[in-house]
Amino acid sequence: MKRYIPVLMVVLFMPLCIQSDLKEEKLNYSVEGCGATRTAYGVEGYELADGVLTVHVMRNCCSDEILVEKSGSEYRIIEKENNGEICKCNCMSTVRIKDADEKFRVTFTDYSGQVREIKEIKWEGEFCGWSTYAECSSDTDCKVTGCSGQVCAGIKEEIVTTCEWRECFDAGRYSMFCGCVNNKCQWTQS
Repeated sequence: MKRYIPVLMVVLFMPLCIQSDLKEEKLNYSVEGCGATRTAYGVEGYELADGVLTVHVMRNCCSDEILVEKSGSEYRIIEKENNGEICKCNCMSTVRIKDADEKFRVTFTDYSGQVREIKEIKWEGEFCGWSTYAECSSDTDCKVTGCSGQVCAGIKEEIVTTCEWRECFDAGRYSMFCGCVNNKCQWTQS
């Protein structure tokens, strides 16, 4: 009987240790949904200024909510679909996280569980078109769309953008090609 007491103590106190490791940091963030007034001209990426991390993500028009979690130095933006309603359209959402760390990584998990890393937006001298990452099996499943030809989308997707021109939308200038890469429609170097 005595030799079982240490094992019993470990089993009883183990949930306390596990629970303390799972504490989530409370984040101060806001989300502007589809139709937000400023969505970086449709460019997916992030910007950090004055401690505010502004992240622009492409999401499904009918997703129910966008959540933000932090694990170590990673900010995770998660698209939640609770009622099973999926639309055949995408839109940009802007997530603003206050009091952000200086060194971090940003990921976006879409409603289907696919995770992709979100990169910093660099406006000077870089291509700034965006991709919907629609599923594909060949380049013919993808198309260039958007008012300024800045979007690489799935052939069946209906994408609506505002109509302004920026030099960084010019795919030819940056040798970019809209095609099927790793079964996702996206811009790539041609």
